[in-house]
Amino acid sequence: MKKLLLFILLPLFVHSQGVINRKLKKALNQLDSNQIKAHVAYLADDKLKGRMPGQEGYQLAVDYVINQFKTIGLPPAGEENGYTQKVILRKSILQKEGLALRMNLKTGETKTLDYGTEFLIFPHPEKTSVEISAPMVFVGAGFDRPEMGFKDYENIDVKGKIVVVMKKVPDSLAANVKLHLNYAATTQEYAIKNGAIGILTCNYATSAVQFKAQSSTLISAGQTASMDNQGKVVGSISHRGLPLQIAGAISVKMLSDLLKAEGLDFEKIGQRMERGENVSTPLTSTLQSSYTTQHQDFTSYNIIGKIEGSDAELKNEYVVHTAHLDHLGIGKAVNGDSIYNGAHDNASGVACSLEMARIYANLKEKPKRSVLFVIVTAEEMGLLGSAYFAAHPTVPKGTMVANVNTDMPTIIAPLESISALGAEHSSLSTVVAQAAKALKLGVEPDLEPKEGRFVRSDQYSFVRAGIPALHVKYGSKTSLPNFNLLESVKKWREATYHKTADNFNGGMFYWSAGRKYAQLNFLIGYLIAQNPARPAWKKGDFFEVK
Repeated sequence: MKKLLLFILLPLFVHSQGVINRKLKKALNQLDSNQIKAHVAYLADDKLKGRMPGQEGYQLAVDYVINQFKTIGLPPAGEENGYTQKVILRKSILQKEGLALRMNLKTGETKTLDYGTEFLIFPHPEKTSVEISAPMVFVGAGFDRPEMGFKDYENIDVKGKIVVVMKKVPDSLAANVKLHLNYAATTQEYAIKNGAIGILTCNYATSAVQFKAQSSTLISAGQTASMDNQGKVVGSISHRGLPLQIAGAISVKMLSDLLKAEGLDFEKIGQRMERGENVSTPLTSTLQSSYTTQHQDFTSYNIIGKIEGSDAELKNEYVVHTAHLDHLGIGKAVNGDSIYNGAHDNASGVACSLEMARIYANLKEKPKRSVLFVIVTAEEMGLLGSAYFAAHPTVPKGTMVANVNTDMPTIIAPLESISALGAEHSSLSTVVAQAAKALKLGVEPDLEPKEGRFVRSDQYSFVRAGIPALHVKYGSKTSLPNFNLLESVKKWREATYHKTADNFNGGMFYWSAGRKYAQLNFLIGYLIAQNPARPAWKKGDFFEVK
C-alpha cells in the first residue's frame, strides 16, 4: 500500500519541490503575452458587437476560435468530428393574458392573487400552457440534506403537491454553500426529488419594489435556458423545468396571510427556523393556476478541441479547461457607446485558454491524461453553455476528472498571488499549491467569500455534475509601491465590469500578468493530467458526490 501511495504521489512530488523539468520549463516560457493581447484585440473589437449568442458577432468569435484551434494543430472534439457542439437556447416569455393564481384558503375564502404584488410565475421553458390544481405543503426552507441537519422533507408527503418555501439560509454556512442553497434550481431539485409538481418560494429579503421589477421582467424579457433535442431543459440556476408544472414566488404578506389562514404565525415560524426546528406541515389550502408561455429558440455553439493523452489507459480520462466566449452584446448607450465588448469578461480568459492550448499542442511529450479545451457559450445568461456540456459531454460520461475554469483574470496589475476559488473543497487545493510554488506565486483564501464566486461561473456547472473544479482569481499581494491592488480592483470593477468601458481600446491591461495567469492554469491542468490518482472531493465536503 505504501509503495502504491508513493507511485500515485510521485509525479506531483517532483514538481512540489519547485523543480519543473527542462522540457516543461521550456514550454511554459513559450507562453506569449503578445499572443494573448492579439486575441483580446480581436475578440473585443466592435465588429463582434459584444459577442451575443445567436448573433452575427458571436459567430465571428466562434469562427475565430476554430481557426485558432486549426492553426495550432488542436484536433476537434465536438459533435460529428467537428469543433462545435450545438446548444439550443430558448427564451421563454410569460404571457400576461390568462395569467391567474387562486388559493382556496382553509377559512373557506377563495383569494385571487395579484400578479406583481402578491405572486409571480417563472415562464415554463418546456410547456406553452399550464393548468394546475393541487394541495399545498409548507416545507420551511425546502432543503433536503439530512446529513447536515436539513430535514425539511422528513416524514412529510409532497407527492403531487405544491411545496411552499420560506427562503431562509443559515448565516453560519460557508459562502459557497449559502449561495448554492439560495439558487432557485437547488430548492426546485429537492422538491422534484420528493415528488412535488410545483413550488412557490417566499424570499423575506426581497422588497416590494424588487418583487414588482422581477415580475415585470418575466413578461417583458423572459428567461433563457439551454434545451436538449427532446425539448427538455438542461441546467438552469433559475428554473430547471423537469416535472415541475409551476415554479413561482409569493410575497411575504401573501405567505403570512396563507399561514394565518392555517392558524400559523409567520414570525414564530421564522424564529423556529432560526433555531433549527423543523416547521414543515401539510396545508389545508389548495392552489389553482393557469398561465401560458411563448418560446423563442435560437442556436449557439460551444467549441471543443482536444489534446490526446500519452498513457494507454489514462488517455481515456479528461482534464477540462473552460472559458466563456459570450458577452452582453449591444445595450444601453453610455457616452455614445452601446457595444458591451467584454474585453476582460471574458475575451481575456479565452485568450489565455488559446495560448494554453497552443503550448499543449507544441508539447512533444503529451501528459498522461487527455485535455479538453471547451470554449462555452451563454455564461452571461446563467452558465447555460457549460451546463449543457456538463450534461451532454462530447466524451463519455464519467471520464471528466476535473475542470479548470478561466473567467475574467482581471489582468490590471502584476500577478504575484492568487485565490483558487473552490479548490478548498477537493484535492485540487494540493495541485494549486504545487503549481503556484513552482511559479513563485502566493496562494490566498477567497478574498471576497460573501460573493460566493465559486458558484457563479462555469466551473459550477461541473460541480453540479459531481466533478471537482476550480476558478483562479487574482490575489492581494503586490510589489508595486504605493499601490493597493484590492482597492484598485474594486474601483476598476465598479467602473468597468459589465459596462461599455470594458473594451480593448483605452482599457487597463497588464499583459505579463495574463501570461503568468495562463502559465499557472496550464500547470494546474498539466499536473492533474499527469497524476494517476483522480482528483477527489474532500471527505464530508458539502459538494462531495453522495
